[in-house]
Amino acid sequence: MDRAELTTGQVLKRDIPWEAYMTTKLISGTDLQLLRRYDNRAESVRAQLLDDDGPVYVQVFVRILRDIFKEETVEYVLALIDEMLTANPKRARLFHDNSLANEDTYEPFLS
Repeated sequence: MDRAELTTGQVLKRDIPWEAYMTTKLISGTDLQLLRRYDNRAESVRAQLLDDDGPVYVQVFVRILRDIFKEETVEYVLALIDEMLTANPKRARLFHDNSLANEDTYEPFLS
């Protein structure tokens, strides 16, 4: 299948080596814990995590997009964000949270 034809669901079926990224210090141990809590969970579980700690998850996603360049991983995180915003467009405000004031949350999307 052509990569341009992949759906969000197909991308999210990938197995991303989060542990390997932590071993190589591309993500932190905290990032790994958050990803394990969020990744491959039911929408209701993800929704609760985002309601409780949404800005923290946005920060992890943005950091991955900024620091990891492997195409499959970038597509995966973009699919997570797409799914998050599709389920509830009001979650876009998570990218504007005061706790992210020192982060350029848009930079990874523009490069």
